[in-house]
Amino acid sequence: MTGGGQVRRTTGGGTDTPYALAAYSHRHLLRLSPAAGDHPAAEELEADVRSWATGRGLSAPGDDGLARRRIGRLVGRCMPGAPVAVARLTARYLAWVFHFDDTVAEHADRLAVHRASDPPGILLSGRLPDGAPACAHLTSLVSVHEAVVAAGGTALLPLLADGLRRYVENCARETPWRATGTPPTLAEYLAQRVHTSGGHPMYLHLLAPGMPGGRDPQTDPQTGPPNAPLTAPLTGLAELAFLIGGLANDLLGHAAEQRRGDPVNAVTVLAHEYGLPVPEAYRAVVVLHAGHQHRFDAACAGLLADATLPAAQQRFVHAVMGWVAGSAAAVEPYWHQLLATEPTQGTG
Repeated sequence: MTGGGQVRRTTGGGTDTPYALAAYSHRHLLRLSPAAGDHPAAEELEADVRSWATGRGLSAPGDDGLARRRIGRLVGRCMPGAPVAVARLTARYLAWVFHFDDTVAEHADRLAVHRASDPPGILLSGRLPDGAPACAHLTSLVSVHEAVVAAGGTALLPLLADGLRRYVENCARETPWRATGTPPTLAEYLAQRVHTSGGHPMYLHLLAPGMPGGRDPQTDPQTGPPNAPLTAPLTGLAELAFLIGGLANDLLGHAAEQRRGDPVNAVTVLAHEYGLPVPEAYRAVVVLHAGHQHRFDAACAGLLADATLPAAQQRFVHAVMGWVAGSAAAVEPYWHQLLATEPTQGTG
């Protein structure tokens, strides 16, 4: 239920059914982010992440969750020029985030149990705290920690752990909204959606040669001077990218979330705040998404036009641009699931 009332599901087409609205946003997303090219090792990435997730207990043989999301393909689209080792590690950690999101983040009891074991602390230290259950989520974080250290990314661990901390904390902030069925304000929602989108694995791109804080590949990678650091404008750009991805997922996931009565979605939030019928709120979120995308494009152009911007920081801007362009692939599984479950509901 929203401030504009529950939208009526119809079966005879029309432009205001949940599935017709999804088709509308799908076309909008494809216009803004045309299909990106794949990483040359996309199939290898896909096979590796499925094998890793199964080996770590995050996915059982025959489980179609990973197959449906195609995380290796997604990372290949988002990081087409990244070294294979960097893309592989990103895919593994993103698989962890997606699995946690699907199985823990929206369940208050499970989330509380996991938070008690301090997942960010495990990622940072590589150790389970005393008394922590040896569950797949926690032991997999130890594996991610070890892989980051092996890749020379020890200095990157605090940034990743902070991203995970913000993700988990903001997931917990959603609990009372779901418990009461009351959406947050739009300002509250957008502030936390930056983090609950789960985009922080993108920072693993900093393991690639020539990135901020690393070493210039043209000098000695061990003793040469470090590149320019990651700055506040660059992390702000990354967080805007995370929000864009979150809003895109809201648009394609809204039909299923509305069916479950979940109030934590940009469409439901906007309908509640402004007293809009759901179809009007849905179209308004499409405009909101486009506005953030255009703000992102302008910010990238402004940074790259700065002749004083160090080469390492330019590389990071291009990496974030690639992440946004490729992340359109993340909404495709939602779209194909809609087609598979409701093929006649006016999806176009």
